[in-house]
Order: sequence, then structure tokens, then C-alpha cells
Amino acid sequence: MQIDSNVAEADVGVLEVGQDVDFTVDAFPMRTFHGKVVQVRNAPITVQNVVTYDTVIGVSNPDLKLKPGMTANVSIIIAHKDNVLQIKNAALRYRPAEATPGEVRARSVSAPAGGVEAAPDASSERSERTVYVLSGGRPQPVQIKTGISDGVVTEVIEGLKEGDRVVTAELASKSPAASPPANPFSGGARRFP
Repeated sequence: MQIDSNVAEADVGVLEVGQDVDFTVDAFPMRTFHGKVVQVRNAPITVQNVVTYDTVIGVSNPDLKLKPGMTANVSIIIAHKDNVLQIKNAALRYRPAEATPGEVRARSVSAPAGGVEAAPDASSERSERTVYVLSGGRPQPVQIKTGISDGVVTEVIEGLKEGDRVVTAELASKSPAASPPANPFSGGARRFP
């Protein structure tokens, strides 16, 4: 069997024949099926000014669960690494309220990734980012280098070590001197003559 998928022109540059593919279909939402990219066609498809390229994915269907015409939700795996240090992407987006864009001068932490170091890979894109680590009860900026990401978590190549407490969000705290909220159902105090 095969899946004909449309891949956006921004993503087609990283596709190669032989890459692994995971996909689901609506009929079996809790099951992940597997396949491989067998062809990336050169003829562009343009619909409402969006350019995509037909990517053919070969699929084995020994139990005949997959039927022609089913809609597949496809994830093409372009990179995979095991045993790497990773952080949630929310940590990459977090900025404390008192920080201004020009104020992000991070101290560099040069610690190995907790003994879990990914081998350098020319195909992985590395970028420098600022995250905040909890130090002395306050968030402190730290410059890190990142690697691959799946949209939820991102590989940390250098700048953090395993066990660092990275800030992903800030909870609003109540002031101890704040008055208790008024009860909307109590009508308040009244004096009757």
C-alpha cells in the first residue's frame, strides 16, 4: 500500500527517500502505523497559493486494517537521537516580567549535558537561546545551545546539566495583605431602624 501525502514547500528540503514515517488513521486513533518515504515527486501542487509536493510513503499492511481512501495523519521522522538532555519548549518562551528585551545578558554555564552528550551532527541545526534557571529562589538567565526539536521538547547541546531547575512559567502569588474577596451573594452589612 502507499500513502500520497502533501508536504509543504518549506519542509520538502529535509525529506529523503528511506526516512521513517509514523502515521495514524481515524479508524484506529490509538494505533500508530509505520512506513518509509519511497518518493518525493518534483511536480508542485498549488492550492490557494499554498505550494506542496506529493510525497509517496510505502506501507506494509499485513493485517489488512488499512483501507483505500482513509485519511492519514503523517509524521516524517527527519532526525532521531537517544540519550540526550532535553527541555520543554515552554522554557524557551519564558521571560520574567521584569526582563526587557535589551536586558537578556546571560551568564554562560559551561557544563556537560549531565554525562549524556549527543554526538555532533552536521545535519542538526544549533542555535543559541536564553532560558532561565532557578538559582537562589530567583530566575537567572543562562545561554544554551539547542539541537533538534519535535515541537514539544528540544535537545540541549550545552549550557545546562541534568537536574538544573529550568523555569517554564510563573505563578501569580497573592499578596498576604490583600483583603478577602467580597461574597457576591451576601448583600453586605445593613442597619435596620
